[in-house]
Amino acid sequence: MATPGKAPHAYRQTQVLGSDQRELTVLMCQALLRYLARAEHAVRRNDLETKADALAKAQAVLSELMCSLDDEIDGELAGGLRRLYAWLQRQMVEVDICDDLDVLADVTDMTRRLADAWEEALRVCRQEESASRVA
Repeated sequence: MATPGKAPHAYRQTQVLGSDQRELTVLMCQALLRYLARAEHAVRRNDLETKADALAKAQAVLSELMCSLDDEIDGELAGGLRRLYAWLQRQMVEVDICDDLDVLADVTDMTRRLADAWEEALRVCRQEESASRVA
């Protein structure tokens, strides 16, 4: 029988293994939001270790998102996203150094918008794929 604390991890791992690149991008954005929320709670509790761990994991997710960009598909879009991801990383360093909840709120807000955009793009792609199969 699965350990209750391990169930969410096992579910996410199954999700990741069964996902295509577009779905993985959405999952990474969702993970990024979870790490930012964990960092915010840690800052509020003055839990430096948890804050540092959450921000490090968030930055690792951003690094993966950067690595997933393909300049050959749309160089302009990839360049814009690369700059956005780099800006988010710099802001997280600021949060780590200064415990600035306003900066963290800005990062979280931008990440939420980014996640929403990726989710909408995935939804549209799936609709188009479904329509093309029917046609």
